[in-house]
Amino acid sequence: AMNIEENIKLGCLIDIYGDFLSLQQKNMILCYVNNDMTLSEIAENEHISRPAVLDAIKKAKQKLYEFESKLRLYELKSRLSEAVNCDDQMCKSKVKELLEEI
Repeated sequence: AMNIEENIKLGCLIDIYGDFLSLQQKNMILCYVNNDMTLSEIAENEHISRPAVLDAIKKAKQKLYEFESKLRLYELKSRLSEAVNCDDQMCKSKVKELLEEI
């Protein structure tokens, strides 16, 4: 079972890098992370075995974390989000513009 922080991060990684996964991998990990479905429920929907679902989700998670380790878009977005909390108004608006471009 994943903790809340990992679940949130994984959801963000899916948003950023999800289109690089196969359609089936993306659908399964979305069901698992966003819809809180069990492996058995996903297996039934996909007409495959539970171990096959577990394997696909593990591989999808691994790919998402690999993309992040190379591209660091999630990290950048997180750092920019923190910078929005600065006091200077010019700084805030510039950072918000950058965030919207990501």
